[in-house]
Amino acid sequence: MRHYLQALNEKQQEAVLHSGSPLLILAGAGSGKTRVITTKIAYLIEEKKVDPRSILAVTFTNKAANEMKSRVLDMVSTESDIMIRTFHSFGAWLLRRNSHLLNLAPHFTIFDDDDSLRLVKTIMGKGVKVSYCKYFLSKIKQAKNECLSYNDSELANNEEDRFLEVYRNYQTRLESMGNADFGDLLSRSVELLRNNPAVRDRYRSRFTTILVDEFQDSNLAQLYLLKELYSPGHYLCVVGDEDQSIYSFRGAEVRNILDFDKMFPDTTIVRLEQNYRSGSNILQAAGSVVSCNRDRLGKTLWTSNPPGELIDLFMANNEDEEARYCAGVLSDGGLSHTAICYRNNYQSRAFESLFSKLNIPYKIVGSVRFYEREEVKDVLAYLYFMLNPKDEISFKRIINKPSRGLGEK
Repeated sequence: MRHYLQALNEKQQEAVLHSGSPLLILAGAGSGKTRVITTKIAYLIEEKKVDPRSILAVTFTNKAANEMKSRVLDMVSTESDIMIRTFHSFGAWLLRRNSHLLNLAPHFTIFDDDDSLRLVKTIMGKGVKVSYCKYFLSKIKQAKNECLSYNDSELANNEEDRFLEVYRNYQTRLESMGNADFGDLLSRSVELLRNNPAVRDRYRSRFTTILVDEFQDSNLAQLYLLKELYSPGHYLCVVGDEDQSIYSFRGAEVRNILDFDKMFPDTTIVRLEQNYRSGSNILQAAGSVVSCNRDRLGKTLWTSNPPGELIDLFMANNEDEEARYCAGVLSDGGLSHTAICYRNNYQSRAFESLFSKLNIPYKIVGSVRFYEREEVKDVLAYLYFMLNPKDEISFKRIINKPSRGLGEK
């Protein structure tokens, strides 16, 4: 047995060695799911002699994709041509190779939220509140997450008249520039495969083994893309945990994982329930809370770790009292291994104010991302415009930067 298989527990080995039918791995928190999926990829290449080019592994963040690829390459003996990407990165890869079929520019620009909002504001005209523009943009995102175009009957019966007009103008303008937004990377990939059977069959022949990580976070567009790529007789493995599905506000659809065995017949379900991260006190408390969830496939996490300290629950009357309590806990030291989590960025104010007064050192995590900084987006807009002179959003961003004394007229 390979050394990387010996390091796995019985259920992890079962998941890695499984073959044939579709596989759903229900991986509880801290149960080693990344180890399982990367070991499974290595096992397919080393033991089953699967062509690395025929393997497609998708996840949700670049960091996760890079970590997955690094772990696989540590286990396989040769450089691997396996494709490990995020869903959106794979969509971009697919669209760039078939841009001519969708009237996309060969070097199309991918609009981020700021670019998309600028386009919506341009369409809606002067005097319209930014919040109203953001509302319409969120509705456009939601529609694309469900692969609904502006002329889809489902939207026509349920949306405001102005929304359909804005959505139509937005998509028409976007396509006239030959560009795409993040939603298009998925919805237009589905469109490409649905409307071009020869293209779909080519990629089905290429990717005969498909693995998906964090499947509980998938939306409908990602599910539809998976269905277009999967062909019966090929191998499909998804890993996820319905109890960790928290991104419905971003379009994630928990039914994707709950109904997976209904959508893909003869599915095998393997549950990873041994937790390696936490003490039993933490697991019992978390298990008691999540057991109240109405929709779940069910699992019971356990651990061989020590119980650990008991959980303290403090009920504060306001944010200032909460900050004072945390400062008191920190008075005994241990700053370097302490984290304070809050739900919204504005909630850091009470902690920052008090900690500054008490000379408690702290570091705020989650500031503006590098590629969202204004000066970086300005430079990128120049590069986008050089590649695609039809890109009016990039043009409007750069035409008066640095200031050239140009007004609206």
